[in-house]
Amino acid sequence: MTQFYLIRHGEPEWNINEQYKLKGHGRDLVPLTEAGVNQVYRTAKDERLKEAEVIISSPYTRALQTAAILSKELGLDIKVELDLREWQPDLTFEYDSLERLAELGNDYDANHG
Repeated sequence: MTQFYLIRHGEPEWNINEQYKLKGHGRDLVPLTEAGVNQVYRTAKDERLKEAEVIISSPYTRALQTAAILSKELGLDIKVELDLREWQPDLTFEYDSLERLAELGNDYDANHG
């Protein structure tokens, strides 16, 4: 039987988005905070992960950084899966603020997807 362990990325450094005025997919380039890196190192010590055979990661920086730490600590290869990602609220890739992201999310909810 195949087992999957789903691990969420460590804490991202979201304030970089506002600092650099990142837009669209650029907003997904933020790295982990120091606390986020430490979260991943602690996660890598989970006994269940000793049985893992491969790490599958989304292409987002926060996920890849998490996967890289796990890969180093567990001695596993990483496969990047482009379809492993969050809902994309702005297919124009032009949103540039948390306010615009909230507006898009509210529109999604109001129209049931």
